[in-house]
Amino acid sequence: MKKPTSVDLFCGAGGLSLGLELAGWKTKVAADFDAQACATYKRNFPDTDVHQGDVRSVDWTRLRGKIDLVAGGPPCQPFSVAGNQKAADDIRDMLPEFVRAVAEIRPKLVLMENVAGLASSRHETYLNEKLAIISELGYEVEFKVLNSAQFGVPQERNRVIVIGVDRSIPKFPSPTHGTKQRPYKSAREAILNAPADVPNSAIVTYAKSPILRPSPWAGMLVNGGGRPINLDAPSQTIPASAGGNRTHIVDETGILLNYHSHLLSGGNVKSGIVEGVRRLTVKESAALQSFPSDFEFLGPRSAQYRQIGNAVPPLLAHAVGKALLRSL
Repeated sequence: MKKPTSVDLFCGAGGLSLGLELAGWKTKVAADFDAQACATYKRNFPDTDVHQGDVRSVDWTRLRGKIDLVAGGPPCQPFSVAGNQKAADDIRDMLPEFVRAVAEIRPKLVLMENVAGLASSRHETYLNEKLAIISELGYEVEFKVLNSAQFGVPQERNRVIVIGVDRSIPKFPSPTHGTKQRPYKSAREAILNAPADVPNSAIVTYAKSPILRPSPWAGMLVNGGGRPINLDAPSQTIPASAGGNRTHIVDETGILLNYHSHLLSGGNVKSGIVEGVRRLTVKESAALQSFPSDFEFLGPRSAQYRQIGNAVPPLLAHAVGKALLRSL
C-alpha cells in the first residue's frame, strides 16, 4: 500500500519527519536554512529531497496535487520565553512562509508544531490571524497545547500543535502516558539506555549568588544555563541553547539536592567546582527528546546540541501522525 506523502518545512535534524515516518508517512521534500541540520537530515533520510537555503525563495506550486500533508515547525524564537517573545515583527518569524507553502501546495492536511508561547494571550491574536488564512483556503483548523511527556517522551515539553483538514474535524491524539497503569517515562530510564558518548567536558561550579526556588530543579544553584534534572520524572525541556555550561546536569547522588536543602535551612553558599555531577552528553540529550540510539547527528557538538533542542520529539510527532492518518 502506497504511503501518504508529506513535506517537512523547517525540518531541522528531522524529529518531525522521523515521527511521521514511524506513523506511516513518507516525507518527499524537506527544507531548512541550517546547513548542519540539513546534513544530519540527509544522513538519516537519504531518500528525501532536501532543500538547504532560504524557504522564502522556494516556489511550492510545483508540488500542488502531489502532497497529502504539509508539516513543519516554523522558527519559534520570537514567540518563546528563551527568545524574549519579540513576536510578529521579528524577521525570524517564518509562520507567514508556512502559510504560503500551504496555499501553494494545497495538501489534504496541515500540521504545524511550535512553542506554547504562540498560543499565549499575548500572541494568540497573531496566531489566529494566520490560521484564518488557512481556514479561508477551505481547511478546518484547530490548535491545542500538548505535553510531550504524555506521549512517551521522557521530557516535559509543551508545544502548540495546529491541525488543518480539508473535509472533516481535526483529530488530536489522546495521551498515552501519565496514568498509574502507564506512568511517564523518567529521565533516568532514558539516560541509562542512551549509548556511550563523549563526555560533556564543561565543569559545574557553584553560583556566587544562588537563586533559590521551592523546587530544587528550578532556580539557579550553579553557574551556566543548565539545571539539575529530576531523574525520577520527565526532564525539563531541552533547550536549543544547550551545549557547554548551558546543558542540564546529571546529579545521580543528590549532591545539588542536598545543597538546595542546605541553603533553604540558612547554610552558607559554597564556591568552586561541584564534584560528582556532570552535564548531559549529546546522546543523552537526544534520548530525552525520544530519538532512537541509531539516529546520527552531524556537525560540531555545539551544533548537535542545538539540533536536538530545536527538534520536534519523534514520539510526539508519531502520535500526531497517527491521528492525522484517521483524517485522510
